[in-house]
Amino acid sequence: MLMAIAFQNKILPNACNLIGFSWLLNHFNLNVSLRNLSCISDKRIASPRIQKGLWTIFDAQFNIDERAFSHLEFSIKHEELDLLVLKYILKSFAKEELTQNIQSTPKLILNKKIWFYYEFLLNDKLELDDLPIGRYDNLLDEKKYIVNKNPLKSQRHKINNNLLGTSKICPIITKTQKLEAYLHLNFSADVSNVMGKVSKSLVRRASSFLLLSDSRASFEIEGERATKNRIENWGKIINEAGKTPLSINEIERLHAILLEDSRFLKMGLRDDEVFLGDRDRDNFPIPEFIGARSEDLRALIEDWIELDSLLTHNQIDPILHAVIIAFSFVYIHPLEDGNGRIHRYLIHHVLAQRNFYPKGLIFPISSVILDEIEKYRDILVSHTLPLMSMIHWEATAFGNVKILNDTSDLYRFFNCTKSCEFIYYSVEKTIKETLPNELNYLNAFDKTYGAINEIIQMPDNKIKSLITFILQNSGKLSKKKKEKYYEKLTEQELLEIENIVEEYFKV
Repeated sequence: MLMAIAFQNKILPNACNLIGFSWLLNHFNLNVSLRNLSCISDKRIASPRIQKGLWTIFDAQFNIDERAFSHLEFSIKHEELDLLVLKYILKSFAKEELTQNIQSTPKLILNKKIWFYYEFLLNDKLELDDLPIGRYDNLLDEKKYIVNKNPLKSQRHKINNNLLGTSKICPIITKTQKLEAYLHLNFSADVSNVMGKVSKSLVRRASSFLLLSDSRASFEIEGERATKNRIENWGKIINEAGKTPLSINEIERLHAILLEDSRFLKMGLRDDEVFLGDRDRDNFPIPEFIGARSEDLRALIEDWIELDSLLTHNQIDPILHAVIIAFSFVYIHPLEDGNGRIHRYLIHHVLAQRNFYPKGLIFPISSVILDEIEKYRDILVSHTLPLMSMIHWEATAFGNVKILNDTSDLYRFFNCTKSCEFIYYSVEKTIKETLPNELNYLNAFDKTYGAINEIIQMPDNKIKSLITFILQNSGKLSKKKKEKYYEKLTEQELLEIENIVEEYFKV
C-alpha cells in the first residue's frame, strides 16, 4: 500500500505514517471525520507520544504490522474512543476476519472489547461462543473516562459495560485535568456559604431578578429582542423546570409556550429538514450545520428520553447529566424553531430535577453563556462542523435542504467533554460571581434606600429611581435628571444622598 502523505486534508508530519483510527479510515476509504489524528514516527522520539498541531505522533516502539485488525487493536488500546468512527470501521470489516482474530485469543482483554463493541454498536452477533466463567474487565478505563458506576455485566463477553449511554445513543466524556478539578469542587457548600450571609427574603428577590436575567439572556443569545411578556412567561417556565419528566409531549408543550405565534411554524417535532446557516440571493441554502432527518426524529427523541432516565438512575454527576441531555438535544435539532432556548432550559430542568439547585433558586446560566458567547459558539461549532462532510444534501425549491443519506448515527454518538468543561465553568462563575454580586447589589440598595428614607420624605418609587439614576451616572445625579424629576432637592440634600450611595455601593 502506498504511504499516505496527507489525511483528511491534513499533511502528515515528516517521517510519519498513519496508525490506528486514521489508518483504518484511510484503508477502508471511509468519509468519516476524525477529530484526533494519529501517526507513528519512523524513528524514536523524545517520549512515547507527542502532540504536534492536530496530530498525536507515536514513538516507533509502537510500530505494528499492516493488518487492519492490528490497527483496530491499537486504536482501542491507545487512542481516544470515538464510538461514531468505531461503528463505521467495524461495519467495514468482514465478519469472518473479526471472528477469526478474536477466536484465536477470545479472553484477551482487547479482543473481548472489540467483540463487545461490534455486537453492541452493530446489533449483530459474531459466530463465537459465550466466554466461560472468568474475570470481568471494564470496558472503559476509569482513569481516562467518566464512566457509569453501575456497569451492566455482559456475561457473553465477560465485560463490565460502563458506558454512560446505550447502543442507541451514547456520550463519551474524557477525564481532562480541568474536568477532574471541577468534579472535586463542593458547589453545594459554596452556595450555602453565599446564601447564609443574607436574609431569605433577599435571596428570594435575587432569585426573581436572576430568573428574568436568564430568560432575557436566552432570547438575546438567539439574537431576538423579546417582549417583556415573553421574557416573563419564559422565566415562569424556567422556574418550573424539573417538575415534569421529559417526554415528547412535554417538549411540545414547552415549544408551544415558547413560540406564541404558530401560524407559520410546525409546532412540536418537525416534518421537514432544518439547517443553521444562511441563504444566498437566490435563496440557495448555505448550511453550517444540518439537524437530524425528520424521519429519524421520533426514534432519536425516544432514545434520548431513555438516556435521560438511565443517567438519572445511575446518579451521574448532575452537571454532566445536564450537559449530555441539553447538548444532544440541540445537535438533533428536533424543532423547526426554538431549539436553542429549549436546549438551555434543559440544563435547568436536569439540575432542578436532580436537586442541584437550592430550593427557590435558579442559576442564570444563560446570562453567563451570553457573557461567554464566542466560547459557547466555538464549542457548538467544534462538534457540528466536522459532521458536515458526512451529510449529503441537495437544495429544495423552497431554499431548504434535502438529506440524501442515512445520518442517524451522527446524532447518536458524540463526545461532550468540551461542553461539560464549559457548563461547569458557567455554574462556577454563577456561584462565585453572579449570585454574590446580585445579593451584594440588593443588600447595598436596601441599605441605601433606608438611609435616604431617613433624611428625606419621598415616595418609594422616587427613591428607588433616584438611586438607579445616580448609579447609572458614576455616583452623580445628572443635571438633566435633576431638572426633570428632582428639581425640589437642594444641593446639600443631593450631595448627602450621593455620599450615601457612594458609601454603600463604593462607586
